Amino acid sequence: MRELPSSDARLDRLVELLADAGGEGRVQAELSRALGMSPAELSSVLARVQVEGLPLEVGSDGRVRLTAAADLPVASRVRPHLATQRLGRKYHHYLRVGSTNDTARRLAEDGAPEGTVVVAEEQTDGRGRLGRTWLSRKTKDILLSQVLRPEVDPAQAPGLNLVVGLAANQAIREVAGIPTDLKWPNDVLTRRGKCCGVLTEMSADPGKVHFVIVGVGINVNGGSLPGAIAGRASTLEQVAGGRVSRPRLVAALLNHLEPLYRIFLEQGLQPLLERWMAFSSSVRGRPVLVSNLGRSLRGTTAGLSEQGGLRVRREDGAVEEVMAGDVVQW
Repeated sequence: MRELPSSDARLDRLVELLADAGGEGRVQAELSRALGMSPAELSSVLARVQVEGLPLEVGSDGRVRLTAAADLPVASRVRPHLATQRLGRKYHHYLRVGSTNDTARRLAEDGAPEGTVVVAEEQTDGRGRLGRTWLSRKTKDILLSQVLRPEVDPAQAPGLNLVVGLAANQAIREVAGIPTDLKWPNDVLTRRGKCCGVLTEMSADPGKVHFVIVGVGINVNGGSLPGAIAGRASTLEQVAGGRVSRPRLVAALLNHLEPLYRIFLEQGLQPLLERWMAFSSSVRGRPVLVSNLGRSLRGTTAGLSEQGGLRVRREDGAVEEVMAGDVVQW
């Protein structure tokens, strides 16, 4: 299996050990043995973790602790809240990757089972739909991708965008306790702006899906966002008025997604469309401008098609189905 382009594996393992220990922390000699390194090497790694900005401290008793360990979405913190049979049972947590989607894709190409999850604290090359950059903040947001292997026709696979968006919407409502709104095709909004985006990427041959990588980015904690998106996006903490548990939110996302994904596999997208539209204030009766490959379509939203496309009633009364595009005005 090829080496994945992630942060130093020793850093990832150290974070996992400290998160598992909770507030008690671990003595440095124990960490040295577990990591297979000398005390001097451990000191170097501890210094690198502090440079990464993680809340690490070395107490007067010599024990090393992560002061906010409970909020790190490592496997040991997520699994107590997980109620799935498959999703998230194979779980990778990294401090830094190029993108979680790319890391999950490499795992999938090497045979990773369906449900494999990749979570990172930081992306150096994160992306959203239509080639846009996805901005995130270290240790505050959720950057998650997972491997799915749906036995469906490749033409059906894009519907997973809506399925995952619905699951994210329900998870945010459950854990953050705030109202949300779905925007076609892949965004979850709060009253203060976008808080979540979904990006699905497929590997397929004609008639066969090899795998689909589902990426989810959620702005979770913190009261501010980078200036480039501050006016259009929000964090869950800003709206909820308090910090939101990232491990619980990751688990809730997977818990909600698994039954929705099962419905999608067994019955197709149709049974899920009404659920999706029930959470969207803009998918029916809203003036809209859609840009797609240099062409603009203006009209009024008229729900979703059976394939999950946005139905737009033009000014001449004809209804057009949009399967892909950028909604630039609601």
